[in-house]
Amino acid sequence: MNAFPPLFIERLNVIIPPENIVSVLEQFSVKKKLAFRVNTLKAKVSEVLEYLQAQNFFCRPVSWNSKAFLADIDSVIDLNKTGLMADGKIYIQNLSSMLPALILDPHPDDYVLDLCAAPGSKTSQMADLMSNKGEIVAVEHIKPRFYKLKSVLSISGVLNTQCYLSDGRRFRHPRGELFDKILVDAPCSSEGRFSCLAPKTYAYWSIRKIKEMQKKQRGLLLAASRLLKSGGTLVYATCTFAPEENEAVVDWLLRKADNSFHLVPCTITGVKDYRPILHWQGKDFSSEVKKCFRVLPDHQMDGFFIACFKKD
Repeated sequence: MNAFPPLFIERLNVIIPPENIVSVLEQFSVKKKLAFRVNTLKAKVSEVLEYLQAQNFFCRPVSWNSKAFLADIDSVIDLNKTGLMADGKIYIQNLSSMLPALILDPHPDDYVLDLCAAPGSKTSQMADLMSNKGEIVAVEHIKPRFYKLKSVLSISGVLNTQCYLSDGRRFRHPRGELFDKILVDAPCSSEGRFSCLAPKTYAYWSIRKIKEMQKKQRGLLLAASRLLKSGGTLVYATCTFAPEENEAVVDWLLRKADNSFHLVPCTITGVKDYRPILHWQGKDFSSEVKKCFRVLPDHQMDGFFIACFKKD
């Protein structure tokens, strides 16, 4: 832990409950279990499992997601050799990253916006949940990531998605229609993915970086709020611990939108969580933020934050 910035550890000791802090600090030194989900647009779950077993690869099911598995192997390279990734039949994805799409719960008849879509993990997951029906609009601002998004969707057999190279803060669909459901998996300081085994993951951490991300997140969330139908659902997610990027952004939108949004509780049975932050550095947040979902990181899960808004 000595490699991490002391201020990061100091903040974490305030954010994480005392009974969990030791286990959370320990997980930064542990290599995460390799997780993947079966893409049922390309293959049946049973087909994939039988194929892996025939090649002496064994997988453990995830209780809260029937398409997700933990692989009993040391390297993604080994899984890649099976050909399942290249064929789009499976997709390597941290378990925590699968949660936002499950909470958004897109249906085959929904009109969905993925406002920060690259590299396509959650976009392709939502297309799978929607059985390639309905319509997804996927937006990405950075050109190389945009082409990565299109590649992932093509390999995954996604047919119900239109991709747009655009800044999500200024995006407007050419048809001018509002969306049933919107996902904002926002760019963030990525604290939940820090690892002592990979110094590059935390090399650029700073309070300044957190503030820069907060400004971008506010812009994205405000844009999304204006593109959502009345009665629609908006899921906001980050992979960071920082309250400035999580509860503070949620609290800001609730106030900015003049009570036209409310939060709904979003937890998933079988996923460990811990209490949201209601007070941070002299600022009290709306009691609504108690309904947010902070995922407790461990050897399987990354630290994640999720808020689910309903538009009144």
